[in-house]
Amino acid sequence: MSFETIHEYGDLWLQHLQIRKALFVDELKWKVPHNTLIEWDQYDTGNTEYVITHRDGVVLAASRMNPCSFDMGGQSYMIRDAALKRLNGLPDPQIPFLPTDEKCWEATRFTACPTLDPETKNEALSANARALAKRAIGVGAERLIALMHPGFARWLTRIALPTEKIGPVVLDAEGNKVCVLQMQLQKI
Repeated sequence: MSFETIHEYGDLWLQHLQIRKALFVDELKWKVPHNTLIEWDQYDTGNTEYVITHRDGVVLAASRMNPCSFDMGGQSYMIRDAALKRLNGLPDPQIPFLPTDEKCWEATRFTACPTLDPETKNEALSANARALAKRAIGVGAERLIALMHPGFARWLTRIALPTEKIGPVVLDAEGNKVCVLQMQLQKI
């Protein structure tokens, strides 16, 4: 789903923003833009591609991705903006290079409906990760990068999406371990 196709998907777009608010604002207490209904941020742009996993019209999981080639004079993609000290609250990911080519996309806002039982949540997240990789290939990406807990590299690899750490583990503002992960899409 993109800004060009949102109208084709009924209220799935709204539901995914509601789930993001439930997780990132209500549960994790992130200080990000939101209102009483939804969460959004500066990386929800006309370049963004959304992958929404749903069943019977109900959103189960969602993620988004943005091209690393985008730079709008002071805003590019989250990992690069954090490294360039453009964002408060995100650590410098300390990776050896900051991709700016069109073959690399950044994946963010990987989430599942917080009311799902653990087994259904894992199934929904797995389906969403696979669909995200497929969509990335569809837009010409060869690599996906993401700032996530290092344990996601093992989990993604276990579900047939080989992923590796490309930077050191650092602590975010809440003291959580994060690092930059990279998925080589030609390996899947």
